[in-house]
Amino acid sequence: MELFQAIVLGIIQGLTEFLPVSSSAHLDLIPRMLGWGDAGVAFTAVIQLGTLLAVFVYFRKRIAQTISGIFRALKHGPPPPGEDRQSPWEIQLLLAVIVGTIPLALVALALKKYIESSLREPTPVALMLILMGLALLLVEKGTEKLRERPLTDITWKDGLLVGAMQALAAVPGSSRSGSTLIGAFLCKLNREAALEFSFLLSLPAVLLSGLFELKDVIKPKDITPVPGTLHFSTTETLVATVVAFVVGYASIAWMLKYLGKHSTLVFVIWRVLLGVLVLAMHGMHKI
Repeated sequence: MELFQAIVLGIIQGLTEFLPVSSSAHLDLIPRMLGWGDAGVAFTAVIQLGTLLAVFVYFRKRIAQTISGIFRALKHGPPPPGEDRQSPWEIQLLLAVIVGTIPLALVALALKKYIESSLREPTPVALMLILMGLALLLVEKGTEKLRERPLTDITWKDGLLVGAMQALAAVPGSSRSGSTLIGAFLCKLNREAALEFSFLLSLPAVLLSGLFELKDVIKPKDITPVPGTLHFSTTETLVATVVAFVVGYASIAWMLKYLGKHSTLVFVIWRVLLGVLVLAMHGMHKI
């Protein structure tokens, strides 16, 4: 049964990590609705490494291009005194990713105790699903005619704003991809650039989170299980991670194609409906 549950959760992770619907909310709420219990923060963070690998593989050419551009810039060295030469866009992109990762790291460390306890309760998760969904819709519509900047135009200031929005992803139900899209839209990045930067910004965030929680998954077998909590072996967690990678890769391809031509409205509707359902079920003591 545990292996089946791990596979299902891997599928959920792969499907929802890159959609602006909050993978953490789905991994927390769906097992509760099915009567399985709480999958736990550690398991959730570790299987995200599967979707992280999917981003590396899918965007391998862009990542290689960025690294190559950085080495070219380092080879040429700084501009001579008095010459105003702008840094290559690859370096600007790297700086944006680095700066954009800092706010999430600070918030996650500062609120770790609350994120793993009270903020994972059904009511705050449901409220974040609804509120962040509506915020995404409003920002997307409000900036629709202003978003013209390509990814090559990005700066560290954009990274700071998008990173500040990504910090909200520390709260379950907010959605990392949804939060970063809001920030990217506010920076007036075009739809393609917003999506790609959202994916690239996920690399350090998910990697650090997964590695930080890995120690809690690779644990001795004689630990006493906590009632109401799912417990997976290292093998089951590995299977879930592989499933998350495969499904996540397909999810990236689909999302880039879909959101390249459509708005996020369908995801906002899903978030609001799920949030209302969770509030109703929690009110009736069903979860």
